[in-house]
Amino acid sequence: MSWATAYIRGCFYAGLRTTSRCESLHAKMGRFVERRYGILEFVTNFQRCVDFLRNNEDELDFRSLYGSPVLQTQFPELENSGALNYTKKIFMRFRDALKRSVRITIVECNKLDDRTVYVTQKYRRPQFRWTVAHHFRENSFFCSFLRFESFGLPCVHILAVLVQLDIGCLPESIVLKRWSKTAKVELEGSSPMNKEGDVNAVYKVRVGAFLQHCKRLARVACMQENDFKSYLEKIVEETAFLEMKNGVGTTGRCSVDGAEEGVRDPVAVQSKGTGRGQEPFRCWGRKRRKCSTCGIVGHRRTHCPSGPASQPTCSQDPTEDIVPHSESQSHAPVRTVTNLFSRKSLCL
Repeated sequence: MSWATAYIRGCFYAGLRTTSRCESLHAKMGRFVERRYGILEFVTNFQRCVDFLRNNEDELDFRSLYGSPVLQTQFPELENSGALNYTKKIFMRFRDALKRSVRITIVECNKLDDRTVYVTQKYRRPQFRWTVAHHFRENSFFCSFLRFESFGLPCVHILAVLVQLDIGCLPESIVLKRWSKTAKVELEGSSPMNKEGDVNAVYKVRVGAFLQHCKRLARVACMQENDFKSYLEKIVEETAFLEMKNGVGTTGRCSVDGAEEGVRDPVAVQSKGTGRGQEPFRCWGRKRRKCSTCGIVGHRRTHCPSGPASQPTCSQDPTEDIVPHSESQSHAPVRTVTNLFSRKSLCL
């Protein structure tokens, strides 16, 4: 939706203009979660999805922290500064803007007491003019294009002014902490123990910060068997000590009646039939078929003694004389023809 840019211009939305990010997240969730899942299956597969996203994020962090891209622009100092500060994906956008900055020219320069205002123009496009203000004290830049305020990256006009001023390193004022490689350093190193607010919210923040450090410990502790055994024993001992200290057990809280409280697996219910859930497993006998006529087990309707007597399949004419075996063989064709004529007369 291109019309949305006019309404969100100047406000930081991290490049969001449509619901494509949400739809992408829903598509990833759909690979792990289905509508027929119960609460236990949903929580299990949802955790698998979260682990999948975190693994992808760790892989992208690894690619950003290790290795250096090949410099391609005519301003290697600025490009190298961007490669050192930005993540890999954000650096690609920064390099594209740095390549397009050669088409921007500075037509005016107005010096004031605390700042210098530059008027920039696109090559052979006099109708496209933007002003860039450089504040000396804060060493900050402001452009009327508002790309930095909208997305957090310097626009081509600010980059053109940096090239004009012969600056070889990006100022800290135009490097957004969100897009930098050190964005997670403060998050991982911060201690949320003294934060005030909701108890549940503080607890969740503490768990998230602690899990990040546990991940780092697990990666290096599992490399060798001796380290794995020693650190595992330490963790088990410290966990038992903290459980005794805080009055928390591994079996969960117990009620007055002695029954355990907590979330358990739901009772499995069969979708068809009542089942035999109340009967012991060994008591299940082989199901025997009953007669549909008398209801007695042991025979079927076709062999039921109380059923109707079986009828003969063909009836013999009592008036027909019984012919001896020898005569029947000799007059067999004649008798067959006679029977055929008698059947036709009956039909007529």
